[in-house]
Amino acid sequence: MAFSNPEVYFEELALPLCCRFEAEPTSYELAISTCIIIYHFADVVAYVRGCQPHEATAEISDKIPDFRTIQALANAGKHVELTRHPISELVGLRAEDLKRGKAAAFSDGSYFSDGTSYSDMSETVVVETPDGNKHDVLHTCKSVLDSLKSNREFFQV
Repeated sequence: MAFSNPEVYFEELALPLCCRFEAEPTSYELAISTCIIIYHFADVVAYVRGCQPHEATAEISDKIPDFRTIQALANAGKHVELTRHPISELVGLRAEDLKRGKAAAFSDGSYFSDGTSYSDMSETVVVETPDGNKHDVLHTCKSVLDSLKSNREFFQV
């Protein structure tokens, strides 16, 4: 298995892990692990292109802004607290900020202005980031994966 190939990494690691998270949407373990794997897709892109990981991350984030949210969640999950990030408003995010709560109210991943959702929405892992935004972590992961898949330039070897 060539995990240094973006297509293989995506199809054999990122996508199946996100599917497991979708099957267990209240799992903190799967929420954090999925974010970590998705974020490190940038490392594979960097490896293939012969550039620095931060350059690949910046390029992906330019096309897929939610990739920065994934980056923040992955690093907060790994390091307990986010102490640096290109979006300064996300600094201070802590792993313990991930909570179980209602899935996003709307198909774009957003909540009502007061941060609530419909009462009949399923439970999932959510996070309110230091910038005051609430995120449905599963929705964010799926959205970023869908966006990556449609940006085929990241898969060119």
